[in-house]
Amino acid sequence: MSTLKNVLSGTIWGMISKIVAACTNFITIPLLVSFYGKADFGLITLAFSLNAYLRIMDMGMNIGSIRFFSIWIKQKEWNKVEQASQSSICFYALVGLVNAFIFLLMAAYPNYFFKLSPDQVSLFRTILYVLSASTLLNWVSNVINHLLSAYGEISWMNKITSISSVCSFIGAIIAVEFKVSLDTYFLFYTLSVLIVIPFNLYKLKNRCSIPLKKILLPHWYWSSYHEIIKYSLAIFAMGIFQFSADNFRPILLESYAGQGISSLTDYRVIQTVSSLVMMFGGVFLQVLLPSVSKFDFENDRTKIEDLVYNGTRYISVLIVFFVFIISASSEEILSLYMGKDYTTLSLWLTVWLISLLGMHNSPVASIVLSIGNTKPLVYMSAISCIISLPITAVLAPRFNVGAAVIGYLIYVVMQSLFYYLYYTPKVLKLNSVKLFFTSFLPSALIGVVVYMVVKYSTVNYHIELPFVMLVIKSTLFCLLYALLILAFVIRPKQLQFLIKKLISK
Repeated sequence: MSTLKNVLSGTIWGMISKIVAACTNFITIPLLVSFYGKADFGLITLAFSLNAYLRIMDMGMNIGSIRFFSIWIKQKEWNKVEQASQSSICFYALVGLVNAFIFLLMAAYPNYFFKLSPDQVSLFRTILYVLSASTLLNWVSNVINHLLSAYGEISWMNKITSISSVCSFIGAIIAVEFKVSLDTYFLFYTLSVLIVIPFNLYKLKNRCSIPLKKILLPHWYWSSYHEIIKYSLAIFAMGIFQFSADNFRPILLESYAGQGISSLTDYRVIQTVSSLVMMFGGVFLQVLLPSVSKFDFENDRTKIEDLVYNGTRYISVLIVFFVFIISASSEEILSLYMGKDYTTLSLWLTVWLISLLGMHNSPVASIVLSIGNTKPLVYMSAISCIISLPITAVLAPRFNVGAAVIGYLIYVVMQSLFYYLYYTPKVLKLNSVKLFFTSFLPSALIGVVVYMVVKYSTVNYHIELPFVMLVIKSTLFCLLYALLILAFVIRPKQLQFLIKKLISK
């Protein structure tokens, strides 16, 4: 499969899997909040946030593994692939055990770490036990994912992830229908996450040139693995601050927000609505990283520049579309999703979505992760994180969930400015002016214009049914946006070329 076709296929299936996940969350979260109550459902959000934050223990090894596996597979250095894979099993098994111990420690002293009511202590302790029991298998399965990514099987992985989302949806329906406890529902959810592992194992068995019993046998080889470790620690130094800025926000809300743990439910609501856009950034990096790693290894400057300028243009079209079509109908979406009481969150949802425009830098970020020259970004990420997180804590008593949104917006703005003003021109030696004005700004301006037209041309229409209003706004937005994009950003011939490339055999 050609690089362009692989990237397009992986991106499309990645978006489909994220859409499936977002749709299932869109349906199940209102049911779960209504059934379990806002305060108790906040425990689930807290558990998700803790689990997500502890993913920082990966230390950048996922990026490093995919990069070196991609290079070694291209070179057919199967001995290095085998030894590094076996070493990865050892590394992730150790991380999983440490992760499990942390959850057990929190379960033993929940009141020391969190502000919980007496009725919530026992429930949250059980949730932490479930996390502890599943974490080892979850971490070790990363090795399978890294190898499949290196082989370019991104489409397969995203297809299987959709199965997990459907299983999660079924678990939520069963929980509400049969009135099971919150901790039992969380067990259902955890099993739905683990169900993808045997499918990915099957695919790896058929795809990999090395038998599974060899590639997944735990054994430590420092000679092969130290390359990945050295590279990954540089990525980790940068990622720890990015990760903290994103995943520490709900934990701060739990401690400082005026509404307490209930604010975590508001956070979860707008996070779920915006997750459709948020997850695209991960899709783009997941798809681009193996290709960029090979380009960097081959020192193919032409392909790298083409990927950055054209990739940013196409990615910007998609991100801008989703950001502004959701923003234009934010009140209707929240009303349909959770009820009229939650439409007050529309402002914060819009601000959060606007901050996600920073994901248009995914092609540049993929080069950063590939070459490993991250020292400038480490310093900037640290400064941005140190500034944005205290802002969240200070504003939380007054703005509640809005404090987390403002803090994250500040972080994204600082990072984006650094990319354009320093990293892109000075380190990557690319034209940041050309990148901004030709690859991103046209789509962004079109998105803003169409948003304003849709938002204010329908302001005088008083239709009581939110769904009807949502359909009207979305249809109008799609028509205007598509017309302007095809007129000024992506010519019809370019679109035809992309479609032919995707469906070609």
